[in-house]
Amino acid sequence: MDTRSGSQCSVTPEAILNNEELVLPPRISRVNGWSLPLHYFRVVTWAVFVGLSLATFRIFIPLLPHSWKYIAYVVTRGIFSFHLVIHLIASCIDPADSNVRLMKNYSQPMPIFDRSKHAHVIQNQFCHLCKVTV
Repeated sequence: MDTRSGSQCSVTPEAILNNEELVLPPRISRVNGWSLPLHYFRVVTWAVFVGLSLATFRIFIPLLPHSWKYIAYVVTRGIFSFHLVIHLIASCIDPADSNVRLMKNYSQPMPIFDRSKHAHVIQNQFCHLCKVTV
């Protein structure tokens, strides 16, 4: 639900307007999950993964009956290894389209999307903000 006043709804990317002045985008763009500065979600996910791994392998599995320990170690190690591999793959993928990466220009202010001209940011595989086919 839109609670803004006025009949025209405009969409602006993050940190575009600062007291009605256009702000230049950052010079360094994130390429993947390893790009600095690290996002706090990245730090939290690794802390949770390490914490759960330590709790599972050092506390919970040793408390199981002796006959179940080895099976639990094998199954849990497989699950944690699978999650680790998928997490690393997802962290290394560049989510941006290659056309956007090639056309990105940091010397100009970020464009403001005007809904009076176009209904959506991307229509017919063309981005109206980036002016590229995606």
